[in-house]
Amino acid sequence: MDTQTRIAVIGAGIVGCSCALWLQQKGFAVTLIDPEDPGSGTSSGNAGTIADYGCVPVNSPDLFKRLPALLTSKDSPLSLNFGYALSHPSWMIQFLRHCRTGKVNHTISQLGQLLAKTYEGLDPLLDMAEARDLMRQQGCMYVYRNQQEFIKANPSNLARRAQGNDYTELDRADIKQLEPELKLPFERGLLFPAASHTVNPQALCQRYFECFQRNQGEYIPQRAISIREDAGSVNIQLDGGGQLQVSRVVVAAGAFSKTIQGTATKSLPLDTERGYHIQFSNQQHLLTRPVCWNAAGFYATPMEQGMRFAGTVEIAGYGKKPNPGNIAFLTRKAHEMLELPDAPDQEWLGFRPTLPDSLPVIGYSGDSQNVLLAFGHQHIGLTLAGITGKLIAELVNDEPPSHDIVAFSPRRFL
Repeated sequence: MDTQTRIAVIGAGIVGCSCALWLQQKGFAVTLIDPEDPGSGTSSGNAGTIADYGCVPVNSPDLFKRLPALLTSKDSPLSLNFGYALSHPSWMIQFLRHCRTGKVNHTISQLGQLLAKTYEGLDPLLDMAEARDLMRQQGCMYVYRNQQEFIKANPSNLARRAQGNDYTELDRADIKQLEPELKLPFERGLLFPAASHTVNPQALCQRYFECFQRNQGEYIPQRAISIREDAGSVNIQLDGGGQLQVSRVVVAAGAFSKTIQGTATKSLPLDTERGYHIQFSNQQHLLTRPVCWNAAGFYATPMEQGMRFAGTVEIAGYGKKPNPGNIAFLTRKAHEMLELPDAPDQEWLGFRPTLPDSLPVIGYSGDSQNVLLAFGHQHIGLTLAGITGKLIAELVNDEPPSHDIVAFSPRRFL
């Protein structure tokens, strides 16, 4: 393809913007389509961690045993809207099937290999977008209240180490020395010393978008309703009534990717893990680095504007109202962890796009060479956005991908 070939990217979150920049780097003219401001959706509210150690999925072999307690305890990071679950039994069954040991090990292996290339995809984008000022490399800490919590997490941590993620084990004194403002006496911990994070996920995505525009990128602030292939090109129907004709299209609309007709995504079991955050303004000085309270299922991350507590998992789709119980849980745990004002200044709900095997889809849609899919990154979309964009750009440029993407093929569900 030559430099006049136009590619459309549907979705202006961190994955879509990463795809757009990598496509521009290959010399393509790119149109970015999204009705919302770039980076203002799920990409804005995450924990900000570049979790290249995040190869262990929510699926786990012991989930069946832990599920009743997780769903009934008020002190649980997992919640389930039973009405929603009963109306979507297929996804729940497939998710549970992928909790078997062999399936989980496959996910860990495939994610681990892809995550090893995190910075191969991220670093060029940070340089292109002049965004390194939004990044910090202070490491990431995992903390455990007691030895029992630490032992329970040992299989997951050993799996991370087997995938090349080095960490240092910490005792109570080590934790206190590294993060003296922690209130709780965490007995054990881990430090991933090479880990980095962004102090403003939305600003990072916006910096990508500004770079995209400087490179003559076209932005259409409308919703893509449907696509239709016609004689080697793709026609995109927009909600404003107009149409756009391009050579190829990349669908990177996260949890909303299946709402676009004609993309051959109906057969994909895409659903959402709803995640929440709360934020306390001007409290970012309390921690040096992201701290994950593993058993509570959230990160505390120092951001530019305050201390953010982000995490939890709620299965309820994207049509339900926010669950006040999840906000209450995060607020309670935040106060147990740090000395904070009574109430957070910000509450937020986002929609993590998740497939039952906790692997994203990266590749061609169905039998089409003109429609590519890039979504389903669950908890690690920020981390995998760069390498996903690089792989998509290689495919569009008819290059052999620099990483084996067979395990991420959309066709694995056919």
